[in-house]
Amino acid sequence: MIVICEDCAKKYNIDETLIKGDKARFSCQECGHIIVVKKPQETAQPAPDETVADDAATDKSETREKEQEASAGTTASATSVAAQGAKGKGMPIGGYIFLTLLTGFLLVSAAFAYLYMRYIPEIINHQVNLRTQAVTQSFAGVIKKPLLLRNYLAVNKEAQRTSKLPGVAYASVVNKKGIVIAGFFSDLHRFDSSFVSKVKKSGFPRSILSQNKLTDKKTKAQHAVFTVGGQRIHDEVVALTGVGGEVHVGIYISDIDDAVKKALVSPFTLGLIGSLIIIGFLIFILLTRSITVPMKELTEIANRISLGEMDLHVASKGPREMRELAKAFERMRFSIKSAMERLRK
Repeated sequence: MIVICEDCAKKYNIDETLIKGDKARFSCQECGHIIVVKKPQETAQPAPDETVADDAATDKSETREKEQEASAGTTASATSVAAQGAKGKGMPIGGYIFLTLLTGFLLVSAAFAYLYMRYIPEIINHQVNLRTQAVTQSFAGVIKKPLLLRNYLAVNKEAQRTSKLPGVAYASVVNKKGIVIAGFFSDLHRFDSSFVSKVKKSGFPRSILSQNKLTDKKTKAQHAVFTVGGQRIHDEVVALTGVGGEVHVGIYISDIDDAVKKALVSPFTLGLIGSLIIIGFLIFILLTRSITVPMKELTEIANRISLGEMDLHVASKGPREMRELAKAFERMRFSIKSAMERLRK
């Protein structure tokens, strides 16, 4: 047997049969270091074939145990990850898409409501004013000649005809002395009962005309909005130039409000709103399915890969980003499978 000195590394060839007992000591001739030599124990040498077979069996057993341990560890880890994913909290992506669409719908509705409240009443009032001016100017132009001729019967007939026009509440004429020489309502049933009884008793109320009286002689026309017998009225007054006096024509504002409400609540409007809601709901479903379905499939495939299923094929579906993610999963699966095959070899 070969013995090497620990200090100077000098080699000695010792005959182990000369060692008496379990060990022997001697001094190194180079450095004087005490070297302790233990006598080798005699062991039975197995047959070459048995040794190879036993080593191969041992290696296979150890390899199998390691693979089982690795598989068990991988399964336990994947199961733990899957359990954590199943217990994950948070809003699903469909909820975020729904909130986004709902927010957009509310913002658009608020914008339309603001535009309506900001501009539509002004436009409506302008149109009402134009219509009232047209009726009043026409009425004033027709009665000028009868007034000059003091043909009050013709003035009253024209006032009654004007009051029967659609949307007109009343038409009246006041002479230059402030006396009402003509005044007619289109339909007294639309006013309060107390106001109706007052009109039947005293005639056309002078108080109506005083609420929109020309204060400046240079002013040819002006308008005002007030309430008469429970009805909101847009009153237009026009000066009778060359004759003296005033002409008043009132228009129901409630008729205009009812027309606007009827237009907003018409079958066409309701159908349009319903169609928009249905289209928005369909868009929500399509968006949700195009994202969530491929994402759920990728999640299922990832869980199966984590459990050791490496022979799966990750198909590319959905939008471009989801397809790129599926391709990345496929590359990852192939890389993991190749690495595991190299380790097994």
